[in-house]
Amino acid sequence: MAKPKHTVASVAEMLIKDAEIAVKAGSRPKNLLDNYTQRLEGYVRPFFGKTLVTAVNHRKLKEFEAWLIEERELAVGSVLAVMSFVSVVLKLALDEDIISTPIRMPRLKQKDCPRPGFTWEEYRKLLSTMKKLEKASPPIKVRAWPLTVELRDFTTFMVNSFLRPGDAFALRHKDGEIKKTVDGTEYLKLTSTVSKTTLGPVVTMPSAVTIYRRLKARHAETGRSKPDDYVFLPERSGSRKFAMEIMRRQFGLALKEAGLETNPQGEPRTIYSLRHTAIMFRLLFGDVDLLTLARACRTSVEMIDRFYAKPLQAEMNIDRIHSMRMPSRLLAAD
Repeated sequence: MAKPKHTVASVAEMLIKDAEIAVKAGSRPKNLLDNYTQRLEGYVRPFFGKTLVTAVNHRKLKEFEAWLIEERELAVGSVLAVMSFVSVVLKLALDEDIISTPIRMPRLKQKDCPRPGFTWEEYRKLLSTMKKLEKASPPIKVRAWPLTVELRDFTTFMVNSFLRPGDAFALRHKDGEIKKTVDGTEYLKLTSTVSKTTLGPVVTMPSAVTIYRRLKARHAETGRSKPDDYVFLPERSGSRKFAMEIMRRQFGLALKEAGLETNPQGEPRTIYSLRHTAIMFRLLFGDVDLLTLARACRTSVEMIDRFYAKPLQAEMNIDRIHSMRMPSRLLAAD
């Protein structure tokens, strides 16, 4: 009996069905299905059409890569994301014996472009500027939305929680639990089921608890602090993307007012710079190993080194380099 003929698109559909099961089981993030479907319908199906998986080779994949860049005008990062999806599709085809040998993927390299964070002095200046803006009369509005203390609460919460902006706007009250360390220090344990990467819990700095309580109390006044309500801008519950866009534009306004739109090297700062700042502050002012920090940030040690710790120079932590748990004569200079 002849084997059924599978197209690239049909194997991608198989992959999405497998992903649905994984999402229901809670082992993969919910946004995985949206990402997979968008890559299938937006790029894979339009290019490959009814092309059989058995007809795909390295040259065909190179043509697809060129099509994404030249015809769809995707940035390198987006191209890599789509190609990664295709790689998983082809691996599934191999596992299911639809193809007999692995297909070599093209190697498009992406230059690391870490977003700049803030120094401690710049961070304090930004918060001071936000406080001034939120007291303006008449109120400053961005897309008809007034700039309030919510922007400053969001900013300080981000720097004390390590969250990505997308994860922060997906955060609901039911996703957060106030816990205590053995010495009684409070912190938040965040277990949102929506994340760009791993679904491991995030643990915050103690200050995040104070900020969270303030946010919850304020939204309770309008009946928007129930378990299913969003932590940030719950009034815009119908569109999280729009809520994030409001905050992004207000943040950009504060950056401009504070003269902090770019770092000294001319690199633009964005709302994502808050995550970089949170990680940099831990590296500079904390006493935590990289693996533990990576777990808390839902990332890897490699990513911290490549993207977040780029501005970190040895001299910034000279005291920790010089420190020793016990004196050693072996290190004596004489």
